[in-house]
Amino acid sequence: MNGIHWVEGDIAFLLQGETAQTALEFGITCPIPPSRKPCEHRIDLSAAPVAREFPDHQLVSAMSPVPKGDDYRVPFVTAPQGKLWLGTLARMSSPTSVPIRPMWTLRPRDILAELEKTNVQPLVLVDVAASDRKKLDQIVAASPYLPRKLVLEGGRDVILPPGCDRVGTPAVDLMDVLSLPWEAYGAELLRRHMLKR
Repeated sequence: MNGIHWVEGDIAFLLQGETAQTALEFGITCPIPPSRKPCEHRIDLSAAPVAREFPDHQLVSAMSPVPKGDDYRVPFVTAPQGKLWLGTLARMSSPTSVPIRPMWTLRPRDILAELEKTNVQPLVLVDVAASDRKKLDQIVAASPYLPRKLVLEGGRDVILPPGCDRVGTPAVDLMDVLSLPWEAYGAELLRRHMLKR
């Protein structure tokens, strides 16, 4: 699996395909073999720290590359600019391909396979409709046991299963944050996590 792995001595390695990186470049060899699954993120832990403040919001936290905790609840976005926010915040995991897919394009087994690929890049499913209820119940029930964060976007008429929270977007103008260095901010959040666990 791509993403964060902890090894003996509390050292965290970020595996991204054939590469392995530590938060402080300790110069030690990663004992974990490279992931055989394609890597869809290239987070640069050597990126310069970001001094700017970013919105403190549940959605920003969910879209960050920091792996989910045991108390993670799947956010369901219903805001008018939800897809634009999700596209912007997805930059925190430095994607090589967009981790946002329409719900109707994937079967449940494909979604579950996607949720096993990494633990540092959320999978975002958009256009969730009331007619997707059976599929939605299945993937939300399975998501706590899989490493990748799941984030959903859809209509207000969708009845949410247990483990899912309806959320809005940050209370700032999206145009004011579009050009922010989200990639560097995501790398900084992940680096802090790797150093503090």
